[in-house]
Amino acid sequence: METPILFIGALLLIVAFLGCFVPVLPGPTIAYAAILVRHFFSESSAPYSTTLLVVMGVAMAVVFLLDYIIPGWITRRVGGSKYGARGALIGMIAGIIFTPIGMLVGMFLGALIGELLHDSDSFGRAFRIACWSFVGFLLTVGVKCIYCIAATWKFFSNG
Repeated sequence: METPILFIGALLLIVAFLGCFVPVLPGPTIAYAAILVRHFFSESSAPYSTTLLVVMGVAMAVVFLLDYIIPGWITRRVGGSKYGARGALIGMIAGIIFTPIGMLVGMFLGALIGELLHDSDSFGRAFRIACWSFVGFLLTVGVKCIYCIAATWKFFSNG
């Protein structure tokens, strides 16, 4: 019974890492699901402590919230508009077709075009905001990857 659980958990962790980059997949949430699968369905009784499950759950919730807060916060801090933020999201989703480079380029171009639609007189401003949108995206990807790495380590270290 342990082998199917490890296989299912490993598949969930692979999808979780994809979710660090693809906006429609909640990577940290899926990684936490892998931990829960191992905890509740493993042959060994409760391989993880309640403390670990709570800490991983709270960390997952914080990462989930930061994923939504950081990009918008950075965009607003550098003077971006809703057009730039929406353009970045649309560009990233459109870029999924050409994953992973297409998502990065799409997000950048989407933010740039969105800001130019908002204020077509200032290319330099729009370019600066698009660059910062890119930095925000990389920051959130990094945070999600760190969480998924920790979850993977806990999953395979068995507690």
